[in-house]
Amino acid sequence: MYKILLIIGIVLLSGCARLMHGQTQPVRQISSSTYFTTCAGAVEDWGSCYHKAYVTCDGKYSVISKEDNNRGTKRDLTFACTK
Repeated sequence: MYKILLIIGIVLLSGCARLMHGQTQPVRQISSSTYFTTCAGAVEDWGSCYHKAYVTCDGKYSVISKEDNNRGTKRDLTFACTK
């Protein structure tokens, strides 16, 4: 019985770990210095959108538009790299 409970516990913990490290949405290039990304759902939040902009632009970016809804099912960020 102990082994079965241990196996179930491991499976549940690995499932939680999988949710914590879910798939992030890619950054798409719109023009030479303008980019778009989305950070919707339970896996990503606005912080991950800003982090993707920071990494894409080596820390120097400006937000062009930011669109969301209050349910968290839509978070879109359009940004441009600055010098």
